[in-house]
Amino acid sequence: MTDLAFEQLLVALRPKLHRYCARMTGSVIDGEDVLQEALVKAVNARPQAGEIAQPERWLFRIAHNAALDFLRRRARADARLSNEDPEMIVDPNEERPDPELVSTSLRTFMRLPRVQRSSVILMDVLGYSLNEIGEIMDASLPAVKSALHRGRTRLHELANEPDDVVPPALSPTERTLL
Repeated sequence: MTDLAFEQLLVALRPKLHRYCARMTGSVIDGEDVLQEALVKAVNARPQAGEIAQPERWLFRIAHNAALDFLRRRARADARLSNEDPEMIVDPNEERPDPELVSTSLRTFMRLPRVQRSSVILMDVLGYSLNEIGEIMDASLPAVKSALHRGRTRLHELANEPDDVVPPALSPTERTLL
């Protein structure tokens, strides 16, 4: 792939990559930051990568890893700023039911654990196949199928929550995420 073809691919995939990053981070602005980081990593890694058989998957893999790195950094920063005992802080991978988060699709996606969120976004929003998702996430086909099934099931549960439940106020951390 020539440099010009690679640059054209980056331009063509940018909107899809941004949607993915924004949904993974829960914020359009954070998604843009993660996307920029991923694009810089891709451009810097391209000379050493040699011939890339599936450049779109390769770029999504880089974006996926950049999003996970961002989420880990944010979780560590939140833990450092907290007055809580680190052992008592809720794992960010755990589902935390909060009816207010159902009000928008972005909020709903944020209620899913990272792997489920990635699987559902890549399959149902961006249209990737199970095999492509496995390559992007570096996961086996059964793991992808399981995460996709669980994510869809949880989204269905969230969609069926009653509308008359009074939503609680968002915590500062949740407000920042959104």
